[in-house]
Amino acid sequence: MSLQWTLVASFLYIEIAFIILLLLPIISPTRWQSIFKSRLVAGLTSYARLYFNGILIALVFLLIDAIREITRHKTKSGQDQASMNMEQIKEFRAQRNFYISGTALILWFVLKRLIVLIQRLAQLNAENKAILKQAESASKTARDLMDASKKDEEKSKKNNSEIEQEVMKKQDEIKRLNKELEVTKLDLEAMKRQSENLAKEYDNLSGENSKLTRKLEQLEYQDQGETKKDN
Repeated sequence: MSLQWTLVASFLYIEIAFIILLLLPIISPTRWQSIFKSRLVAGLTSYARLYFNGILIALVFLLIDAIREITRHKTKSGQDQASMNMEQIKEFRAQRNFYISGTALILWFVLKRLIVLIQRLAQLNAENKAILKQAESASKTARDLMDASKKDEEKSKKNNSEIEQEVMKKQDEIKRLNKELEVTKLDLEAMKRQSENLAKEYDNLSGENSKLTRKLEQLEYQDQGETKKDN
């Protein structure tokens, strides 16, 4: 087996071992999630897309090469026994390489999908725990509120008559304030009318004052003219 196919076979064995490890029930999804989020794994997963696509392309090329080798070394009629045996050996190796690369390619997708599902399961478990805590907290709060409501109900029964009296007082006060408000509105309207009348009277007085001022100016001008004639 050449070096490249030895590496592919080793990669296949690593995939199988890692998938078996992921499927072991002794390691919980939450534990796997903490491992995936560790500094070391986080540093590797920052280039996860590059790794995945690179390995995917390499496996696809190797699979195509294996198919090409199978087609190339198919046993043909008319060959001698030694040549046929050699071609069969090469064809067997090509088929072996095809199965290795194909299985590695399929398991690569399975491994990626399995990791995604484990992370999702860990996330759902965390959300489930959070929901349970919220439910317990809500239940405790509801019990406390029910107890407080019972106590408040007992107190309200005792203070019910006082509250009714206070409400009656407030209603009477509201009625009184409404009456005062109506009176105030009427006073404001009366003051508004008075203000308008005063404004009109002021305008009239201003006009008369202007007329008197002009008449005084004319009289002074006539007096000055007569004085000049006498001189």
